[in-house]
Amino acid sequence: MKEAREGTKLLLYSDGHIECEHELAMDEWQPVLDHARTALARQQSKAFLTPLSCCEIEYFVDVYPPPLHLIIAGAGHVARPLAEMGSKLGFYITIVCDRPQYANADQFPYANEIVCKPYQDYFATVDVSGQPYLLLLTRGHQYDVAILREIIHLPVPYIGMIGSRRRISGVFSQLREELPDAQFQHIYAPVGLDIGAQTPEEIAISVLAEILRIKNQASGRSLKEKIGHYIVDRQEGAG
Repeated sequence: MKEAREGTKLLLYSDGHIECEHELAMDEWQPVLDHARTALARQQSKAFLTPLSCCEIEYFVDVYPPPLHLIIAGAGHVARPLAEMGSKLGFYITIVCDRPQYANADQFPYANEIVCKPYQDYFATVDVSGQPYLLLLTRGHQYDVAILREIIHLPVPYIGMIGSRRRISGVFSQLREELPDAQFQHIYAPVGLDIGAQTPEEIAISVLAEILRIKNQASGRSLKEKIGHYIVDRQEGAG
């Protein structure tokens, strides 16, 4: 048996596949693999100390979770800065659009995946096992309705929809007639935080800030406001 050298690295994938830079007797190293699988399931990096027949080893399991997934339906002016900024934030970016002149790498160099097909066809079979964040930036309310019919019941953390109040009201009214039991609480429309955004880039920042607020379970308040209350409380309690 070739023993592991100091500094040996072993890579364990979520599907069970194992890669190692040295040949190891896997039966003997089963405790290491068990700890690695536990850490992977919990998405938590951790150090371990494990006795083996040959020695006692200390090792660190470093978990690399898959990137957050942002699916953008629509390939207009707002989608472009959203794809770029979202990519820089570490999101895996999927662009979905039914028009090939927009759904291509020239328009979206920062996208990881570009899908050119009818919206309803894509979202009818969309994989949500990774808890993706969904953004509806389509060119018309009929496309929003078609998409929401497919995704409104899905267990995703965020569905954002761009549009005027009139357009959003029309979409919701139509869906309530077709799907009377549907819930709308997890649909964020109009999309984004209220920062007075006007340009596509400003709107993209507003939308991504809202997504981060949901992801991080934060208040979205100004930090000055939050810290200001803390300072006032400390001053009042000082006397």
